[in-house]
Amino acid sequence: MRRKRGTGTSKSWLCAMVTSALLLQMPAAVLAEETDNQETFSLDAMVITANRVPTEAAKTAANVTVVSQEQIENGPYANLGDVLRDVNGVAVTTKGFAGAGQTVYLNGDDRVLVMIDGRRLSRPQGTVNGGRASIDLNSIVSLDNIDRIEIVKGGASALYGSDAVGGVINIITRKGTEAKTTVDFSAGSWGIRNYGLSTQGSENGFSWYITANKKEQDYAEYNVLNPALTAGSSKGDSRRWPNSRYEGEGFTMRLDKTIDDNRSLTFNFEHWNDEGGRPISVSNPDGPFDQLTSLSNNWALTYDFNKQKAVPGFARLYANYANQGFYGTYKSRVQGFAYQTGWQLDDKQKLVAGVDWERGEVLENRYHDEYQEAGNYTNKSVTNAAIYLQDIFTLTDKWTMTPGIRYDHHSKFGGQTTPKVNVNYSADSTTDIYFSYNKVFKAPTLDDLYYDLYYPFYGSTAKGDPNLKPEKGHVISAGVNKKLNEKTSVTANYFTSELTNAIDWDYDDFWNSQVYNIAKQKKRGFELDLKHKLSERYYTELGYSYVNIKENRDNAGYLVDPKNSQPNGYRVKVGYTDAKWDVNVNGQSASGLDRDYFVDSNYWVWNLAANYKMTQDASVYFNVYNLGDKAYELTSSGSSSGSSILGNYPMASRHFVMGVKYSF
Repeated sequence: MRRKRGTGTSKSWLCAMVTSALLLQMPAAVLAEETDNQETFSLDAMVITANRVPTEAAKTAANVTVVSQEQIENGPYANLGDVLRDVNGVAVTTKGFAGAGQTVYLNGDDRVLVMIDGRRLSRPQGTVNGGRASIDLNSIVSLDNIDRIEIVKGGASALYGSDAVGGVINIITRKGTEAKTTVDFSAGSWGIRNYGLSTQGSENGFSWYITANKKEQDYAEYNVLNPALTAGSSKGDSRRWPNSRYEGEGFTMRLDKTIDDNRSLTFNFEHWNDEGGRPISVSNPDGPFDQLTSLSNNWALTYDFNKQKAVPGFARLYANYANQGFYGTYKSRVQGFAYQTGWQLDDKQKLVAGVDWERGEVLENRYHDEYQEAGNYTNKSVTNAAIYLQDIFTLTDKWTMTPGIRYDHHSKFGGQTTPKVNVNYSADSTTDIYFSYNKVFKAPTLDDLYYDLYYPFYGSTAKGDPNLKPEKGHVISAGVNKKLNEKTSVTANYFTSELTNAIDWDYDDFWNSQVYNIAKQKKRGFELDLKHKLSERYYTELGYSYVNIKENRDNAGYLVDPKNSQPNGYRVKVGYTDAKWDVNVNGQSASGLDRDYFVDSNYWVWNLAANYKMTQDASVYFNVYNLGDKAYELTSSGSSSGSSILGNYPMASRHFVMGVKYSF
């Protein structure tokens, strides 16, 4: 059974226009009380990630975005990848079913450090998604415990070490306050069923925030991009992904104990487990081992001190365990310790200093398919110890300079020093101009170093290299944060980066593969954001981003990366909010895609979220994804061999979810 539809952009635009018209018809007042719950991010907000200490966002000398709890709760988001993809300048590659891997790109780079409350989540062996990413976003099942997400684009190795080349994503968790329990149930297309429970409270200096959730989906559908891959189809037809059942569950817990005004203890625990079908592609949808299982158990114990001082400190122990199954079994463990302190030297100078220690270990790495089961490598580990220092120095009332330096000692390749300097100029009370220079590096993963597998059916091998060098380079950024008035703000950023010793796998004519320090990379880009509060209830956000990626393999000359999934990115958001309603329409677009690697050179996709507060304790919501039922792709399946395999990774067709929340 299939449906057929047009493939032009007119239907997407029409749906968006109709929905926008509905927004304009929302009642001017539904309750006597007024509300000013605009969701646009304020440049006055305090952020932690950019400088490791609380700093006003506009004065961090960095390209910073914050996604709030309210935006996550009221937006059309099914997972973390959906949330991040809605941010201007962020790209997330994936396929159109619930269990698909998700890789995030900042500044066109997948070397991105993802953290929870400042704790690294990187997996020591990398991910089964390929590329240079160290975590699959799809392994983070829960959104209910998130207070906000701080996104810092640009190099940050001087503060965070390896992985922070494209930037840093820090998920800040919610702390229990009021005594409240919330239950959440939703259902929708394709047998989607979501169950959620959260409970929080605070008593005698002790607080808790606990969540549990379960997600189920019977199957998923996609819109055909390349009819040559699907017999009897036309472009735009809706087809079911075979082998696309999905189940996911999560449990998170945060416990806080206040010792006194300056000291506290926090314990975090996250359990995420998901499993289901993971078709390789449209042309290879249902292999006997195309099943994914992913288990994560993480904990952290943090002692915070000097909380009332200008430079707070902490000491943290943490451990992350992961067990992933996809064409094999991949078990890993990370153990770490972090300590940070600081001093307010005078009214113009703050020093931040810290040490990090982390040991990453692969406990098991085994491969199997329909032809063989083979051991790869086990019980391999690397250790990294680091020390860093940062000086936040207010030169004058207008000028602030923040130099910093970090030294990492890696057990495989030795020492790596990464300095930085950030300069912020406050032209006036509404304008900040900044410049930053950051040295960056990315350590080889354990798969890069120790992978060693022979495929007897194919007669080929895949081998890592214990002598790999770290990828290293620099990132330069410059930008401006401007508050035009109380209702409007504009931000602009330009960046350029260079990387040497880039790591990749190289294949010969017999499909033998070997990992090398094979390439040099250059990236440059530009971002522009406009946030405007149209009235007390209406708001809008507009964003444009440009990223150019070039690679020089084996000194053969720089060539543009044809698999860049977002050379030009566009984001549009229009919303309405009052005491009863919160409705928003989000548009995401990319243009300039290489037609030798993507079916279409551009696309527009629109999503809708409508939330209605029935009573103080009960609300209902309705989300529509891919409102215009667009056939599009976020991940290229193309190659230089031709166009016959284009469109192998289509995204999901239009679907909806309707739910209800009740708190008591």
